[in-house]
This record gives sequence, structure tokens and C-alpha cells, in this order.
Amino acid sequence: MSAAPELSQDPGRPCVLFVDDDAGNRQAFQSTFRRSMDVLLAKDLKEVWALLAAHHVHVVIADQRMPGTPGSQMLTLVRERYPSIRRMLITGYADIEAIIEAVNKAGVSHYFAKPWQADDLSSVMRKAYDEVRAEEERTAYTERLVDANQRLEFALRQRLLS
Repeated sequence: MSAAPELSQDPGRPCVLFVDDDAGNRQAFQSTFRRSMDVLLAKDLKEVWALLAAHHVHVVIADQRMPGTPGSQMLTLVRERYPSIRRMLITGYADIEAIIEAVNKAGVSHYFAKPWQADDLSSVMRKAYDEVRAEEERTAYTERLVDANQRLEFALRQRLLS
């Protein structure tokens, strides 16, 4: 498996999983983004599942044309198991059917053409990370409110019974 050896524990850093069967593309991605985010790398679906099970990933970017499982199908499977992760598709080919499938079935938030522009990709990944963090914060806040409400209801019942 080709994951980053040490990931930051900084909660302000996005964790991005980049999936491409081409080792050169994976290396280029890691070299470009490792300073500003935690980068995990996978070459196939098996590695994707292992990394998603072991790490809190915010964004998955998959290449469309890979042997075995195409990127759009892989992102659909990721969506089923990890719906809060933002999904993006990248490809070097003008494959409209794949894009349609990625949008309709995988719920991708962005599509990028190769060669990608580092600034554009970085900006979109950061925005996706911010969306995931905001969603996580809303969920945690809601859970705290529900818990506080349950405690208040219990205390009220106890007072009414005494």
C-alpha cells in the first residue's frame, strides 16, 4: 500500500485520498500537496477500503480509467459506505458517460481534467474539507443539544415525581 508514512494530527489539515493506478501520478500528487494536507495514496479499491477504514478521510479523488474498478464506480461505492466524504473525479479523457455516472451515482462534487492545475485542485479540496468540517461540527452540536435536552427532560420528570 502506498500511504504517507506519517500523517499530521493537526485537525486543521485536510486528509485527501488520491486513487490512481499510475505510480507517477500518485507521486506527483503527493509531492504537490503533502505540505498543505495529509495525503494518502491508493492504486486500487482494495487499498482504498484499507485506508478509509484506518484514517479519517475528508476527500477522495479517483482517476476514472483504472483497471478493475473505474473511478466513477469506485466513488459510488465510497459514497455508499462513507457518505460524508467528498468525492471528486479526475481523468485525462473526455468521457461524458463516466462524468454523468460520477455525478448521478457517486455524487461527485468536482470533475477535473488531466493535467490538473495545482492551485485549482488545492482550492477545491480545501473548500470540500471546509464543508466536511462544517457538517461534522453541525452533527456534533446537534448531538450535544439532543443530549442536553434528554438530561433536562429527565431532571424535569424527577422534579415532577418528587
